[in-house]
Amino acid sequence: MSDATSGDQNLGPNHGPASEVDFVALAPGQKVGRYEIVAILGQGGFGITYRARDSQLNRDVAIKEYLPSALAVRQDGSTVLPRSTRMSDDFTWGRQRFVDEGRTLATLQRAPAIVRVFDFLEANGTAYIVMELVPGTTLEDRLKGGRTLSPDEVNHILWPLLDGLEQVHATGFLHRDIKPANILLDAAGNPTLIDFGASRAAMAGRTTAMTAIFTPGYAAAEQFTSAKQGPWTDIYGLSATMYHAITGAPPPSAFDRILDDSYRPLGQLRPAGFALGLLVGLDTGLAVRALDRPQSIAGWRPVLTQTAPVDADVTVMVRAPADPTVAPPEAPASPVPSAPSPALPAGKSRTGLWLGAGALAVLMLGGGYYALQDKGAPKVSVEQATTPGKPGKPLTEQAAATPGKPGKAPDGQPMADQQAAEAAQRQKLEDESRQKMAADQAAKQQAEEDAKQKAVAEEAARRKAEEEDRKSAQAAEEALHLTLLDRQHVQVALTALGFSTNGSDGVFGGHTRDMIAAWQKSRGFAATGFLTGMQNQTLLRDASPAIAKFDEDQKKADEATSRAKVVPASPSPAQPATAAASASVAAGADGLWRGSMHCSANRGAGPFNAGFEIRIAGGTGTWVRPGSGPGTTGNQSITLKVTGNAVLVQRLFVPLNNANAPLQTATMPAQVMGDVINGSGPEAHSGGRTCEIVLNRVSR
Repeated sequence: MSDATSGDQNLGPNHGPASEVDFVALAPGQKVGRYEIVAILGQGGFGITYRARDSQLNRDVAIKEYLPSALAVRQDGSTVLPRSTRMSDDFTWGRQRFVDEGRTLATLQRAPAIVRVFDFLEANGTAYIVMELVPGTTLEDRLKGGRTLSPDEVNHILWPLLDGLEQVHATGFLHRDIKPANILLDAAGNPTLIDFGASRAAMAGRTTAMTAIFTPGYAAAEQFTSAKQGPWTDIYGLSATMYHAITGAPPPSAFDRILDDSYRPLGQLRPAGFALGLLVGLDTGLAVRALDRPQSIAGWRPVLTQTAPVDADVTVMVRAPADPTVAPPEAPASPVPSAPSPALPAGKSRTGLWLGAGALAVLMLGGGYYALQDKGAPKVSVEQATTPGKPGKPLTEQAAATPGKPGKAPDGQPMADQQAAEAAQRQKLEDESRQKMAADQAAKQQAEEDAKQKAVAEEAARRKAEEEDRKSAQAAEEALHLTLLDRQHVQVALTALGFSTNGSDGVFGGHTRDMIAAWQKSRGFAATGFLTGMQNQTLLRDASPAIAKFDEDQKKADEATSRAKVVPASPSPAQPATAAASASVAAGADGLWRGSMHCSANRGAGPFNAGFEIRIAGGTGTWVRPGSGPGTTGNQSITLKVTGNAVLVQRLFVPLNNANAPLQTATMPAQVMGDVINGSGPEAHSGGRTCEIVLNRVSR
């Protein structure tokens, strides 16, 4: 089927939003060379067509991107890569065919009714063709609802297309997908042929991952099989398109006609106003067999323009039905081979044959017998050509023996044998088509399965890479040895920049990590949730005013705390004055405290952050980790013992994350200063950890 279109807002069947596909288009604003993407015009299995702006020439253009979804995917929003190493060769080969097509079309700047190619380039691992952005609507839109065209409108479209196609064929290329959706009409009704399918057809012929390029109803019979294609293939597509324009509906599928031909010839329908020669010429272009069609545009023109009566010196050659066992033309060595030429009598060209056959049809359909007997008209002789080896059998007599009617086949073969041979040929074509469609379906399913497996593998690789990045970033952050104040600065900076941490307690819990990741993503860094040295400096620099204010507020709070006088309680007569003072200071630490304890990694376990609240009463308080207890590992509890201004921090834990190991207690010193308890340094009995604890009194 047809792929991405190449023109203005109405350059193909997809006028609305593009249908869902398994690849990502370039986003508006992205650039391909000097062209800035504006919008998507169309997309399909072979690529995507964009509306773009040429920044140098200040004009809108259409850009077709080579992106066969069965062979390639887009990564990082721009780069196109083969789906696998197995598909790499096919992808590269197809890209070269795509570029070659662009080069060829670029040489046809003056060809009438052919879309103009301005440029072709390679970028993002793929290739692009830059074309004229043609305004207008498609012929398909004009024909919707069974509408038809007038004789003048048909002539206004047909003849420029013939001129353009003749030049395309002269370069060795075919269109291969002529249909109403690929013909644009401007306000004056002038046609432009778009969406050439030569490179797509080449890809379909090389790899089973790509399906065939044709549209039933407009595709010739040879496009359903591996038979040779040539200018006669485009002639069929153009004839089918004109048939649709004249009758309001496309002709039956060529494949269906092989099995049961229900085609209604235009020469019999005789729509009003159309020249009979044109109608018969289009019927000739719609012959099912490739050899029964004109083999070139030059050979087709005289048939389309033939009128009755004809010149007296024209000899009408009516060819006998071809031997049904003769195979269709073989695959061409070049995109468009020379037209096949079956044996003809000496001095008779195939053009003369089609010209004569068309004339005879015109005469017969328009009261031919009268025309042949009219003495005022030039006489038309029917050459009594004979079948080689069988003298005396005129071809006209042989042609009279049609399937389903009494008669003899060539060489005296009984009609039943001829019908059996034709049935065998039809069965062969049907089998070939069925096998090709089955192979295409299997290839499509395999491509989809490969794509799914690749997506799963890519997702697993992505997650693995993210985990490795996270571990690396975590190690980098630990190497910074951030103090409590450093972490508070980070939280203040994040909040000031719009990533609120809901406080500045210096504890990097889950929410703070999420905010770090969100900030990293906004700056284009890997969103690990852990800061590198450079990222930490960038964050602090961007929020330096907020950090300066925080430090000033903290300084004022510390000064207020240092000025606060603690009035000792009067000692009881039974207690010494020093003991009373000590008890008074310890009692002065009573209240609800909130903060965190952070310890670095040791030889057996990683670092940890513990945020907690603890109530001190009578100089002692214990926090028990939620979920701790028998059979669990890690931190179990933290106990604070206040003596004077000194605080002993005791951490109860299960070593080496072994639930069966006995509990151990690690200790470190701290001090109480007003409403703040803090301390930092080596922790005893924990395998070499360095810890820091900071608590702020919430209430007394």
